[in-house]
Amino acid sequence: MTPRKLETGSFVRTATGHFVGGDLAIVRSHDDYLFLALVDVLGHGPQAYSTAIELEEVIVGWNDKFDILALMKALHDHQRQGRGAVISLCTIESHSGKVRYVGIGNATCRTMGKHPHHMLTREGVVGHTLRTPSIEEMTLDQHDILMLYSDGVSSHFEIEKPGQLFFDPLDHIARRVVEQFGRNHDDASCIVVRYA
Repeated sequence: MTPRKLETGSFVRTATGHFVGGDLAIVRSHDDYLFLALVDVLGHGPQAYSTAIELEEVIVGWNDKFDILALMKALHDHQRQGRGAVISLCTIESHSGKVRYVGIGNATCRTMGKHPHHMLTREGVVGHTLRTPSIEEMTLDQHDILMLYSDGVSSHFEIEKPGQLFFDPLDHIARRVVEQFGRNHDDASCIVVRYA
């Protein structure tokens, strides 16, 4: 089976009055899957940014990015004496469109297309309160859109012209989501994937 194309885009905006913040959007392509990580460190500004950079080093340095459950536990251990963070980790297989997702805290992972779906994000804070995390799985249909965004963006919104999702550059869509539905007083981030 010929793998379909996984197109991606992302955008991160810091809270008003800050030059740096605690949100991170990480996208990494591997041979047969895509890896996504969204990090939202508690608080804002330089201290949140410093923690976000530490977490980014753990994520980028993690050898088996397909094992997102083990990575989430490693991030929790790393933050036990830290500020804590909301973290979402996701893999998407290019051949099958299979999505594997684990999220802790108040981020949102949803799909748009024939069968819209909200993935389950468990309550908690990575580093502080981590109930037993589990992986949720689903399969994307061709042309589906997957969006992953932090709580700096309103959790429920409707895009005025949804047809644009299937044609516009995804960096533009991620930026539009943050600018239209983001809260200025909070860091905000969004990753968008199109299963073409």
